[in-house]
Amino acid sequence: MNDTLLRIALLLIDTIIPISLGYILHKKGIVTQEGTKKVITFNVRVVFTVLAVISFWSLHIGPAIFWVPVIALVITFLPYFIMMAATKKNPDPRERGALVTAGMLGNTGTLGGLVCYLLLGPAAFAYVQIVAVIQNVLLITFNFPVAQKFHDMAVAGEGKAPMKKRSFAELFFTWNQVALIGMIVGAGLSLAHVPQPEWLQMVFKPLVHISAWIAFLPVGLLLDFEAARREMPKTLWLMPLKFILMPLVVWALCAAVVTNPVMAATLIIVSSCPTAINSVLTCALYGLKTNIAVSSFMTSTTVFALVMCPIYFFLFR
Repeated sequence: MNDTLLRIALLLIDTIIPISLGYILHKKGIVTQEGTKKVITFNVRVVFTVLAVISFWSLHIGPAIFWVPVIALVITFLPYFIMMAATKKNPDPRERGALVTAGMLGNTGTLGGLVCYLLLGPAAFAYVQIVAVIQNVLLITFNFPVAQKFHDMAVAGEGKAPMKKRSFAELFFTWNQVALIGMIVGAGLSLAHVPQPEWLQMVFKPLVHISAWIAFLPVGLLLDFEAARREMPKTLWLMPLKFILMPLVVWALCAAVVTNPVMAATLIIVSSCPTAINSVLTCALYGLKTNIAVSSFMTSTTVFALVMCPIYFFLFR
């Protein structure tokens, strides 16, 4: 019980405090929008890369649990295709890109991991990390290029520059994707059975908390309650996608192919995680409508905490 309370306390410390601090800094005018972008860029390019090397190095890469990564891909890409179709007639690329990003990215590793651990134990937490690793790879290799494309469409539509046709290398090999190199390096060290120094694990734990602070601080810096309230009608229709359609689809898939009840319950919970903090960071990084992502983040997190968590506690306790 003490360990559970500690995890909850750490979650609150790593989320509410940096968001609140960021909001105060924003209100006081201490940090500018340019400064906010520099904070986000440092987290994406430096901290993410170091964490990627250490975490992938510590993985025991072998025959993977087949259905976890397969269903993780469904959890990530089904909302993407639905949102691309649903926003097809939206004339604003910055708004459309933000909606697609908010619908696609879920708060898996932090919030999903905690809920699954509290309900289902350590095994569930391990399953969540597999899903989180896949989604982190896709964030860098897929979502960033998608956001870049919407940014380019917006710039072209605003007459600032013609629509730039970017090559595969320009989309997939930028400094924002440098963490992918860290993943490859870490995986290579793991496959080569190179022992990981113990001091790296000692570095890893505080670095996770530092990364969370760097990730959540910009949310407070970008937080505009009035703007988020105005954008809320545009994000409310994301709620049925996240909290009805996705859990039902994953429940059906698990009923068909997954025999482990803990694995099935974990994947169902993960499928309904609220909009990720990374959606806010991605929108800020690529000049999309951040208030859309902030509104979805706030609304979906509230619904998840007040509605979905009690349901899951009743179903899976």
